[in-house]
Amino acid sequence: MKVKKKHIYFLIESPKDVNLDYVKNTGAILILRKPENSSLNLLKKFHKNCLSKNIDLFVANNVKILFKLKSRKFYISAFNKKHFNYLKNINPKINIIGSAHNVNEINKKIEQGCNNVLLSRLFKTSYKNKKGWLGPIKFNLLTRSVSTKIIALGGINEKNFKRLKMLNIVGFALSKDKKKAGNYLPAFYKN
Repeated sequence: MKVKKKHIYFLIESPKDVNLDYVKNTGAILILRKPENSSLNLLKKFHKNCLSKNIDLFVANNVKILFKLKSRKFYISAFNKKHFNYLKNINPKINIIGSAHNVNEINKKIEQGCNNVLLSRLFKTSYKNKKGWLGPIKFNLLTRSVSTKIIALGGINEKNFKRLKMLNIVGFALSKDKKKAGNYLPAFYKN
């Protein structure tokens, strides 16, 4: 179950959610969605551990934590509308990725300085409050009209995994949901 030349992004809520040894073996990238829920000491230790294993760790929505960790990887969630262009002025090497659900949000993420954008929802999901999904054809049509690299997110599982080959993407993202993580579940610790 491998997609060639595509990155795997694991969305995690806490450093305690992930098995770094497995992630190291997949060459994946981590997105820590709620860094403020962990102590700064735990985050520093986790970031150092990621660096030692050559794992990219993106910190979501919290510039203070980004600088305290001395990181150059930042993630902007879809709901965050603040401008972060100034980060590139502070350090041009900062890599920013964002999350979006439509063309307007993708364009907003580009304005915010994002290099890559996670586009959601590719496939149908069972989330209670999240309705609608794009499917491969609409997804590809949508990504043709934007000037940034796209990462697929939403509803990816073992049954539809092969359909990722049809997409114009640089990677795909998975969360801890057991039904969706499939063969990649060892990346997540079971709670």
